[in-house]
Amino acid sequence: MKLAPAIEEFIQYKQALGSSYTTPARILKSFLRKTGNLELDALTTQHSDAFLPVQGGIVTSAWFHRYWALGCFFRFATSRGYMQHQILPTSMPDRPPRFVPYIYSTEDVRRLLGVPDSHYPPTCPLSPDTMRTLILVLYGTGLRLGEATRLKHADADFRNAALTIRETKFGKSRLVPIGEDLVSILRLYRMRHRPGLGYQRPPTVLATKIGMMIRNDHADHQFQWLRKEAGILRFDSARYQPRLHDFRHTFAVTRLLTWYREGKDVQRMLPLLSTYLGHCRVDETSVYLQMTRELLQEANRCFERYVFAEVHDA
Repeated sequence: MKLAPAIEEFIQYKQALGSSYTTPARILKSFLRKTGNLELDALTTQHSDAFLPVQGGIVTSAWFHRYWALGCFFRFATSRGYMQHQILPTSMPDRPPRFVPYIYSTEDVRRLLGVPDSHYPPTCPLSPDTMRTLILVLYGTGLRLGEATRLKHADADFRNAALTIRETKFGKSRLVPIGEDLVSILRLYRMRHRPGLGYQRPPTVLATKIGMMIRNDHADHQFQWLRKEAGILRFDSARYQPRLHDFRHTFAVTRLLTWYREGKDVQRMLPLLSTYLGHCRVDETSVYLQMTRELLQEANRCFERYVFAEVHDA
């Protein structure tokens, strides 16, 4: 059997089990383009090594994502008798250092929003108003970038202060309540960007200058320019400078911090945060709960109150 139909059969098999299987499917199709539509029995370790290069012993998380996707596919092909041999490397490189997200402060957000319109290059695909609104949506909701950029007009219910997020990462839809301030921001944005006579309304709430849905790579590229312009830099040992996706981490940490300060039972509230972010399990949410100095201080205060209460009741 050849590689192309085997990959297609495998993708259909995974999707029939209820998985969208989008990212692994892209990886497998990339492997097909690089390798060519060979017979499965003609594949060798050279083909996998070319697709999984390790230079100087340094790899990224993407290497492991590729390895995992190929491994799942080859196990499927072997179980069906399409191939008889193993071509993936048996020795694994060291994993990269743990990723440390950037947690934006209120001052960081002010600086990002405060960059004047005149500083924006004319080549930016997003207007300054759109860029600021996108940042406020991500900061105020913790949405994934793709969820925010794909948000359609029918999914924004300003009367009930809620956003409907459809067919997200895990193939599920969810309702995301939003605050009154964000409702006002989105209402004003829609009014300012109302199409003129003879022009159609863009398909999404947030759109580019030419009325198209925002591409994630364009938004990321423009944000990197904006971040530098605003002087938002990190000088620690982290592998990445601040990203748009870090607003999701910031939202999760800020919500925990607020609950601690309000005296809420954080352990009981965590499942609510997990549901709000669109996760299936609480342990998926824990990835976003980066410990900060403020969060640690509030957790310590909460523990002290608990201990003193126990001593007083004894």
